[in-house]
Amino acid sequence: MPEPLINTRHTIVAFTVHDLPSVDQAGGKALALIQMTAAGMPVPPGFVLTVAFFAPWTAVLRSTPAWAAMANADAAGIGATARALQAACQTLRLTEGQKDELDRALNAFRAEYHGHLFAVRSSSPEEDLEGASFAGGYETMLGVTVEGIEAAIRRAFTSSFDARVFLYKREHGFPLDQPRIAVIVQQQVDADSAGVAFSLNPLNNCFDEAVINANHGLGESVVSGDADPDVFVVDKLRGEILETRIGAKQSVIRLDSAGGTLRSTRPNQAEAAITPAQALELTRLLEKVEAYYKKPVDIEWAISDGRLFLLQARPITTYRPLPDEMLTAPGQPKRLYANSTLIEQGLQDPLSVLGTDFLGYVLDKVGGPVAEGAIGIDGITFTAGGGYFMNLSFATMLGMRNAGLAPGSFGDPRVLEILDNIDMKQYLGGELPAKLKALRGKMMFSLLPMLASALGAYLRPERILAKYEAALPDEIRRLEAMTGDGLSLRAQARALTELLRFFYADHGIPMILAGQFAERRIRGLFKQDAAQAQDHLINLGIALPGNKTAEMGEALYGLASSSEISRYASAEHFLADLDAGRLSPEFSAAWANFMREFGMRCPTEIDPATPRPREQPSLLFEQLKNMAQAARGRDSAQPFFEVARARREASYRALLAMAQKRGSLAARALKAYYKTWTLLGGNRETPKHYVITVIDLFRGRALAIARAFVSAGRLDAPEQIFDLTIADIDRATADAAHDLRALARERSALTNKVRRNKQVIRIIDSRGKIFFPPRKAGAAGELIGVPISPGVVQGRVKVFQHASDKTLLPGEILVARATDPGWTPLFIDARGIILEIGGALQHGAVVAREYGIPCVSGVDDATSRLKDGQLVEVDGSNGVVRILAE
Repeated sequence: MPEPLINTRHTIVAFTVHDLPSVDQAGGKALALIQMTAAGMPVPPGFVLTVAFFAPWTAVLRSTPAWAAMANADAAGIGATARALQAACQTLRLTEGQKDELDRALNAFRAEYHGHLFAVRSSSPEEDLEGASFAGGYETMLGVTVEGIEAAIRRAFTSSFDARVFLYKREHGFPLDQPRIAVIVQQQVDADSAGVAFSLNPLNNCFDEAVINANHGLGESVVSGDADPDVFVVDKLRGEILETRIGAKQSVIRLDSAGGTLRSTRPNQAEAAITPAQALELTRLLEKVEAYYKKPVDIEWAISDGRLFLLQARPITTYRPLPDEMLTAPGQPKRLYANSTLIEQGLQDPLSVLGTDFLGYVLDKVGGPVAEGAIGIDGITFTAGGGYFMNLSFATMLGMRNAGLAPGSFGDPRVLEILDNIDMKQYLGGELPAKLKALRGKMMFSLLPMLASALGAYLRPERILAKYEAALPDEIRRLEAMTGDGLSLRAQARALTELLRFFYADHGIPMILAGQFAERRIRGLFKQDAAQAQDHLINLGIALPGNKTAEMGEALYGLASSSEISRYASAEHFLADLDAGRLSPEFSAAWANFMREFGMRCPTEIDPATPRPREQPSLLFEQLKNMAQAARGRDSAQPFFEVARARREASYRALLAMAQKRGSLAARALKAYYKTWTLLGGNRETPKHYVITVIDLFRGRALAIARAFVSAGRLDAPEQIFDLTIADIDRATADAAHDLRALARERSALTNKVRRNKQVIRIIDSRGKIFFPPRKAGAAGELIGVPISPGVVQGRVKVFQHASDKTLLPGEILVARATDPGWTPLFIDARGIILEIGGALQHGAVVAREYGIPCVSGVDDATSRLKDGQLVEVDGSNGVVRILAE
């Protein structure tokens, strides 16, 4: 199109313009088409009516009451307000000035391209951006005649005031009172076939696979979901079609030469909409668009008379990105990773930038001698992109195979099912990093001292426990006394994490290993009676002595059971009276003890960015109020944890009776193993308690620095410190010219992308491919998972995405993707628990067993398949969830 089509006020801009318009004027969709045209892509010609073109219409709408009302509309009020704005849009007509500009543009366009039918599409400044797609939120008109142009433009403009658009804006943080729209007028392609295509596989996130959806006729049948399209999966590296699925293509939309479109339906169409050669040509086009944007894209395309056209291009907003350090180049040896943040810690959202960085320091100290040399991107365990991962390729190359998994991962049958279905050969190419080669030679020798300590703990549990308890007060005092004065943040991170050696390598790991060995020996005694003993064996883990998570729950329960909580309706009055000393001395002392010992424990507690209960005591009060309601609704008058301990002891007596039937030798063995188990088994959660203590101390150090940065005008709020790395903070402390705001935006960009992605990622490879466990089939109305904590209970479902989402009422069934020990207050209220993620050793599973709450884990898509209020039965003994009533 000739350049003069661009008018002096830039209200109409051709796709062939040399100087790109801003996205604020052209919108994301039009800007992409202009860019693709400039890059030589096969884009049908067209032009865009910019936001400025619609200034007269926008001025009319701004004067309506509905415009002002939209600024403060809540979700319920958006629908009515949007309908009022759309009704006002129907009265709009082009001004004389707008008509003149549009006529000149159309006449020039038709003279150049001889087209008589047009596609008219919206192009919002907020649409088709990397962080927001608005896919399906705006309207497209096809086969528009010259006479119908104004009506089509008005319809596209009106679609920007649809309630769905406003709800999407509200969800993604866009202002509601600034609706803007541009409109594309483009030559209509009379397509023989059309559809959409993705430069990565949207089903498994694989960066090396393209996916094409195709149907005969125009692509609207594919975009709208009216037809089941053909699907082609293409290996981009080899240029091969991996999979072809011929869809029913039951609906076809074709262009009407007189204007508009014709829709027809038909039975299953066996003929493919495109040929293999065209699928490969489409893949090459996808690769060009992806290379231009340097990120995954999806496109809309059409083929007419054998010629391929690019109709739209936009970034894919819903894929899972990988940090650069986790990526391998296309065609190079790939690596396989386990996402331990999710399957070990139960965290579905990424950690902060600073939290991820500090976690690397923690991991270096908590893994014992084997961790020395095994931490980092060139090691077995590393932190990146808001979490920590295991490099299963390196672990396998070291001869560790599944032993390379973190304990919680190793205990998750769904993780093991995934790994059993992966051909590991493709992930074992190349060489081990030099430091792992060195580690391989000394690994066993490094383990010997720890194994010897574990054996000593197993043989003489009282001795190691007494030694640990005698030294513990001094170690806690060392933690509390570590001020970090005069040290860089990096030096403070090293000093704080060095204190964790006592709780892990020196005592924690040997005691944990000894306790687990005793438990295995107990299980070994009952191999022949597994079915009869199964529930009793699991119950042996209930309310074990020394478990900090159980102690926290018992302390919470004690506070919640006090009459001091029940007599206050608001946290404000409660906290005022607490500060004024108007509560009983016993309760005040218990509150102070809880805050001192557990005031740093909370959901997402391994991230120093997470505020602690001692910083927000009003939230703790609300949790206690909910727990008090649960305590009043309990069937038994006995305290919760007394019942739990009694249940453990009852199971032990039942097992002892079974052992005695087999002879005195078996009975004596059980007594010895159970003694070791009760002395040491509860310590599995204890080391993490002190990790959280260290993380809380580090949080305090970081916030102290942050407040100084805020006072100096270098940060807007103290919480921004968590968008920086330790090295960033130390450099900024030394250099006052360091731009912290810009650095925080840059560092948190990847974390924010990861946070938007809601896929469940247990195992992922270095080309982005996500592996899923095989889906388990159950009978009608049944969901199949993994038995975690025995018992059968019924209750109403309450689905949680995060612990703070809503209130769990007494007798309800807690449903979540995954949990960590910070969910403890909810666990005490729950009648049963259903989880998507986690095996027997994941923290949430351990807590469920500690409390004796029936629990089923590994239930695929539980948070989407189950709805609040459904009546279900949780069979924690057999791993089955039964839906009883909607």
